[in-house]
Amino acid sequence: MSRARRLAVLAATAVLSAMGVVLAGGTPALAAPNFQVPFQCGVTVTAATFSGHSPANAVDFQRDGITGMPVLAAASGTVTRVEDLGSTSYGKWIEIDHGGGWRTRYAHLSAQQVSVGQSVGQGTQIGKAGATGGVTGPHLHFEENLNGVTQKAVLNGVAVPYYGHTFFTSKNNCGGNPYTPE
Repeated sequence: MSRARRLAVLAATAVLSAMGVVLAGGTPALAAPNFQVPFQCGVTVTAATFSGHSPANAVDFQRDGITGMPVLAAASGTVTRVEDLGSTSYGKWIEIDHGGGWRTRYAHLSAQQVSVGQSVGQGTQIGKAGATGGVTGPHLHFEENLNGVTQKAVLNGVAVPYYGHTFFTSKNNCGGNPYTPE
């Protein structure tokens, strides 16, 4: 194989790897967990996404009376961080490792109810929504991260639209299959 062709193959492999595509013989990428809206079954919230959000692709869940509402694990996993940054940044926040490079973050909590190393099931209450950190009003900041990069969120099997405000009704911990035949 010529040097130019080898370089082209290496470049193509690097680009495909960066896009999450794995060539034969490589390690297969793990699919994302079936993330659910991180609130109790039947609760409707607004998923707000906007340009300039930090980090990009994060979701702010909003709703009247959100302060003190139970926040649930969006998928099963192990708690890796329980932090309190006071009146800056995320304020009180939690991170859960779901395996395969997937982690979720829940920020601006008024209360944290888990500890590092704790295993949680999907739908386990991990804290309460609030307005801690650098915020202008109460909401739940939520991220779905893959290998440290915040991804566009998918909840209840539905991609969250970017950029705008969309209503989502939680099917988290409802029991049984959360989907209809459609």
